[in-house]
Amino acid sequence: MTQTTDLRQLERKAWTSFHQDGLVDAFLGLLLIAGFLGYVGDDVWRIVSPILQLSCAGFLIVAKKLITVPRMGLVKFGPERRARRRKTVLIASFAVFATVALLVLTLTGRAGWISDNHTAFSILLGLGIALVFGFFAYMQDFKRLYLLGTVFAAAIMFAELSGNRIPILVGGVLATTSGLLLLTRFMRRYPIPSGTQLHSNG
Repeated sequence: MTQTTDLRQLERKAWTSFHQDGLVDAFLGLLLIAGFLGYVGDDVWRIVSPILQLSCAGFLIVAKKLITVPRMGLVKFGPERRARRRKTVLIASFAVFATVALLVLTLTGRAGWISDNHTAFSILLGLGIALVFGFFAYMQDFKRLYLLGTVFAAAIMFAELSGNRIPILVGGVLATTSGLLLLTRFMRRYPIPSGTQLHSNG
């Protein structure tokens, strides 16, 4: 029983360390900045913005492999945590689908109730985003997502309420800056092992 508890604590410590790199913070911040550019830019930027947001996802994946994995190692987590990750991916896919569907309805003018109840919609949108982030934070045992979700939700909610997209830019800059600071600290705290160290460790 004690051994099982110790293993779970070690796994949790490895999982927490794996998210100390700040890359998720930077990823979410860049998403907001790309969204801001799409809002305020011309027709070209409205096309470029989704491409940039997809590129942010690629940045997160590549950066994890090039920066985090060489420092922390390729950790294989237990079946319980893998199951939670699968559930999170499923919910995330549903959330993305719902967001895209809502966007299509809005762009095609089939969601007139949004403009008729804009204030209520803006508040509910912010609360919904915060709840989704809260769910991810709980399922992934990633406490910093609570704060990131608050920043993300507040930026979008206040932008919708005010009709001004500056809150989205401010939220994006805050999250990105926080991520880069955490990344710098992570790289200093966990330098890549030298060839001698790697050889001595087998």
